[in-house]
Amino acid sequence: MKLTRIAGLGLAATLALTAVGCSSPGSGGGGDGDVPASITMVESGGTSGESIKEAYGVPFTKATGVKLVQETPTDLGKLEAMVKSGNVTADLLELGGASVQMAIERDLIEKLDWDDIDPDPMNPESKLEYAFGYQTFALYMGARADAKPVTTWAEFFDTDRQPGKRAIPAYSTYALPIALLADGVKPEDLYPLDVDRALAFLETVADDLLLWEAASQTPQMLESNEAVYAATWDNVRVADGFQVSYDNAVREMSFFVIPKGAKHVKQANQLLHEMSKVENQAVSAELLPIAGPSPDLMSKLSPEIVAEMPAAPEFADTQATYDYQWWADNAAEVGERWAAFKLEKLG
Repeated sequence: MKLTRIAGLGLAATLALTAVGCSSPGSGGGGDGDVPASITMVESGGTSGESIKEAYGVPFTKATGVKLVQETPTDLGKLEAMVKSGNVTADLLELGGASVQMAIERDLIEKLDWDDIDPDPMNPESKLEYAFGYQTFALYMGARADAKPVTTWAEFFDTDRQPGKRAIPAYSTYALPIALLADGVKPEDLYPLDVDRALAFLETVADDLLLWEAASQTPQMLESNEAVYAATWDNVRVADGFQVSYDNAVREMSFFVIPKGAKHVKQANQLLHEMSKVENQAVSAELLPIAGPSPDLMSKLSPEIVAEMPAAPEFADTQATYDYQWWADNAAEVGERWAAFKLEKLG
């Protein structure tokens, strides 16, 4: 099963079938009954959470009188535990695309009622049957100001060209794709991932790698000269004295889903409506340079903000995209191999 787009706005027939084919989202509570004092969103936290609060939570509360409670962290395991136990405390939960796919396959999330959400215009890849794509970001290359500039992952990992440590994500979902791009794989040929080739490449540079658990670590790693280059997202900026390159970046989207059995679906849909508004996305982009789902967003932003936005459409042609289905199908096996590799080669 693949993530399914909802094409266009004329969705009456599709949504009618949805209503017949599964339990109504509104049946979980919060439909036309009592208005709750608050709803709960589980999200990734940090600057992203702050931007959600200011850009979407504030106008949502102003429009509905309902407060937004934000909890962190988020992951598929937390969603599954809630749904399986019958104790669903979240009304919206943030997931990556591969996790959305797995949540669909495990029957953990509701189909979205797009008639009730009534969104402003959205890019089609953001408007899915089970998920609302609220931001597109990219893993890109950051560098110290005194380092040689980089525009490719091959240059990024070339220690003869630029000595020093390279900081990369501690996660196979990001480390393996950039290794293959560095080893000469074209962005359009990245999937299916050649895991053997990726690990073989990383073994050649293992002595010069540092792993980070949170991208918020990367500015300090560069500033302290612990690393000369860092693969990061939206944390290393020119405005803070660093170099960046968005060429060859790996694009990905974050989604919000409604857990099966969520208690306040009506209000969750109202919040998603606020997240579809371009004026609210513009507020978010000023706080965090991540692209929202409106096709009109870039026209609302200053050139300075767009220049700091790794996933802006103008950079897309040189970038790779994340294959959610491949990771949903292979995450467990690849994760085991990556854990063993880290222990043996990067420990």
